[in-house]
Amino acid sequence: MANGGSMLTRIITALVLAPVVVAAAWLAPGTAGAGLAVLCTVLAAYEYMGLFSLKENRGLFWVAVAWTGLGPVSAWLGSEVLSAWLFCSPMLALGLFLVFPERIPRAWSEAPAVGMGAVYLGVLMSAVVLLARLPDWGASGLLMLFAVVWLGDSAAYFAGKSIGRHKLYERVSPKKTWEGSWFGLAGSIGGAFLVDAIFSSPLSSIELTAVGLVAGAAEQVGDLCESVLKRSVGIKDSGSLLPGHGGMLDRVDGLLFAAPIVYWFYLAAIG
Repeated sequence: MANGGSMLTRIITALVLAPVVVAAAWLAPGTAGAGLAVLCTVLAAYEYMGLFSLKENRGLFWVAVAWTGLGPVSAWLGSEVLSAWLFCSPMLALGLFLVFPERIPRAWSEAPAVGMGAVYLGVLMSAVVLLARLPDWGASGLLMLFAVVWLGDSAAYFAGKSIGRHKLYERVSPKKTWEGSWFGLAGSIGGAFLVDAIFSSPLSSIELTAVGLVAGAAEQVGDLCESVLKRSVGIKDSGSLLPGHGGMLDRVDGLLFAAPIVYWFYLAAIG
């Protein structure tokens, strides 16, 4: 019963949020897409920084969250601003401990946490903004990303629960199976072709298959990598913001890894 309830909650949450995200991506990819990226980054950064001891100092914690959220903002402002933000990130991660000297005994673990959070969330989510701002193809690119990630994730989830037998990586994620993984890749490829059929894309059939396969695989790796972080601190979900899905970081972990792949494919196609 608990599993059924969890699955129903997961489906209801997706049915409520997905149309809003799709509509925003289609109607105003450059602005709404960037806004969603910033919002998701800040919420995910809040959860990510909370995995460490950073919350013991609220000032340090909120500066780290805000700085990470500036990643996709800088991508929206331009590549030069994004480069400046990226180069300043390690300086900020270390310099913060001059401002909060009481945290110096923890700097050996907290400074890398802040720096990696900026790169992990801020840089990878910037690819979503860059994709959304592609001339003429921003909406298609965002929808391609969402379809590859969402349909791949859904196919893997339902196939894993119904026919999954062989564990994919039990030490990291005990419930994931090879059967779910293969169906997930099929779902990602199907998502790529679905977007091309409905909304059009600059990709050929071979490129659609490739982007579904590569970005779908990246999505699954991103999911496993976030599971490594959670397992290292002994938690199941990064948060409880999205009923049935966990936290925002749980929801965007695969998208973070898939976004640069979809962006590169589109960039190469429109040359």
